[in-house]
Amino acid sequence: MKRKLHKLKNKAIFALSISLILVLLLGCSLFKKETKIEISPQKAIYGSPIEVKITGLDKNEIVTLETTSTDAADVLWKATAEFEANKRGIIDLSKTAPKSGDYEGADHLGLFWAMKPINTERKELTYIYDREKNLIVNLTLTKADGSTLLAKVERFYENPTDPLTSFTLDEDGLKGTLYSPTAEGKYPGIILLTGSNGGDIKWLAKAIASNRFSVLTLPYFKYPGLPNELVNIPLEYFEKASHWLKKQATVKEGKIGLIGGSRGGELVLKLGSLFDEYNAIVAWSPAAHLWQGEDYIKLVPSWTYKGEGLSYLGCNFSEEEMIEFMEGNITSYVPYFENCLNNSDPELIKEASIAVENIKANVFFLAGTQDLTWPSTDYVDEMIKRLEENNFAYDYEFIRAEEAGHMVFLPDMSPGNFRAFNGGTPKAELHYSIEAWNKMMDFLHKHMD
Repeated sequence: MKRKLHKLKNKAIFALSISLILVLLLGCSLFKKETKIEISPQKAIYGSPIEVKITGLDKNEIVTLETTSTDAADVLWKATAEFEANKRGIIDLSKTAPKSGDYEGADHLGLFWAMKPINTERKELTYIYDREKNLIVNLTLTKADGSTLLAKVERFYENPTDPLTSFTLDEDGLKGTLYSPTAEGKYPGIILLTGSNGGDIKWLAKAIASNRFSVLTLPYFKYPGLPNELVNIPLEYFEKASHWLKKQATVKEGKIGLIGGSRGGELVLKLGSLFDEYNAIVAWSPAAHLWQGEDYIKLVPSWTYKGEGLSYLGCNFSEEEMIEFMEGNITSYVPYFENCLNNSDPELIKEASIAVENIKANVFFLAGTQDLTWPSTDYVDEMIKRLEENNFAYDYEFIRAEEAGHMVFLPDMSPGNFRAFNGGTPKAELHYSIEAWNKMMDFLHKHMD
């Protein structure tokens, strides 16, 4: 009897041991760390901030991270960096510098601005966007054993889960497209103006409208039914568009703003100095004066008012400069604008200057210190001095984008490593574009909601 009980006891102990082993094994599998790529936000409107964090790694584990994206010209872009996890098994790109790779220093945007073309012989190349499609950037994590983990970042101009309404404007000589949030209500109205490229910029209008605005992208040349060149454009056209926008059912009463970049930045400031229609004006990479029409053969005004050409600054290209321009050897227009300004009659400079002190609206300036199109930071400094000397009664803000170029205002995820006549570094371009984009939105809502 005792022997039988002893055998039963041994069996019980054995069974208990097996159970404990199973529990331990199951416990280990249940609590085993799972490596994750955490992207915040993973899907969002262009201009949204981004954070990337890797969790669930072993202490001091070494991994490689790679970003890839194929642009609209079918060029593959890539950046790679190797990282070491901290004691908690975490890699936070905003805090962790790569051990090696395509950029240095802790930078949550490093793997995006550092992307370069790899399947083309051209080394200096702009990332070509398909403005009708979402941007996809793939992120691949590779461990020492060769195993991989995939994730992707997606940016869009219009939120697919919260689409915009659109209305095509084609009446009384006005052209354009109005984008508004679908949700019923009234929103601050924005007129968006292009620069020397002309046409309209629907993709950018969508991105702004997706931030709770009603945005009219208003072409004024290089568009069917409108002039072919930026020459003798009547400012009454824009005044008429402002009156039209005010009457739209989606627009808050008395809440109208202007946004323009480059020549469009010059334009919005001039409009603000003439017409008391606006609550807020955003001038990206603007000029402080009115400049010549873009005829390139003869000097003509860009703008007219009440049937008269407005005073402007301008200089003819020399024959040598024209040859250099046609052959693509000019890399910066800044010397042209500086020389022209320095050699112009002081009285003409005074007449062509934009009287920003007459603006009755809040003004947001953005300009890059390495602008190769024209010296926009110098221009903004000059205009702010005028505002201060005249005790400007409205709010104004200036984001001086250090080491950024002419198109820093574009909220693109990958600015590429070169933009024609742009200047600036990809790192500065991307960092400031996101910062300035979000500060602009705050500025507009502050003064127009």
